[in-house]
Amino acid sequence: MPLSVKRVKVLKLQESSQWIEDNVVAEEPLRLSVNGKPIYILRTPGEDVELALGFLFSQGAISNIDDVIELRREQATVIVKIRGNPPERDLINSACGMCGAQELLNLVNFSDNFKVRLDVLLSLPFKMRERQALFNVTGGIHAAALFSPEGNLLWLSEDVGRHNAVDKVIGHFIIEGNIPKGILQVSGRAGYEIVQKAGAAKIPVLSAVSAPSSMAVDAADLLGLTLVGFSRGERVNIYSHPERIMM
Repeated sequence: MPLSVKRVKVLKLQESSQWIEDNVVAEEPLRLSVNGKPIYILRTPGEDVELALGFLFSQGAISNIDDVIELRREQATVIVKIRGNPPERDLINSACGMCGAQELLNLVNFSDNFKVRLDVLLSLPFKMRERQALFNVTGGIHAAALFSPEGNLLWLSEDVGRHNAVDKVIGHFIIEGNIPKGILQVSGRAGYEIVQKAGAAKIPVLSAVSAPSSMAVDAADLLGLTLVGFSRGERVNIYSHPERIMM
């Protein structure tokens, strides 16, 4: 049984009732020690180093792997020493209103020629869903995946938290040394913090299966990022910068 899955007892009610064992997704705390400062993140175990790097990157504490002086894992702790200062845990999040607006605008303003065909965009939730191994086992986990403009899967991560899944994807490419320009497909809704993370990673198109929030739309518009919601089958809503989508 992988660390990301737990077995629990559940009372199953159908025509009769019976106790069975079932799989649920694991949710456990990860301790980051960043220059000696503890930061705690609830996450699904797996890709913990990637999660730590993606979190530090999206919070502006590092800009690339060269800013990391030391990186190691000890049980449920990832120990990181960086050149800059550790981030405040809640520096920019969905609870702080527009307090992070200026920080967001300082990240990036897209001015590129990135294009993606509509049929490719619509195919991405299906491609992501086919590769969600933990969802197939538990039915209760989010995913984030980065795709090329042609719709090729570059990397996929799963986690009980939407934000964590995005950080794991970003962290993977921080280790690789470069975050490719592509389409970030996420399960669930697109909130402000997801847009902030995509902006920090200079990912020009963010697509969500469900709705965006009003702050996510405003932030994507300010950044010049293409925000897509309700990407389901043959329907899709484009909330900002539709010029990147080729009909």
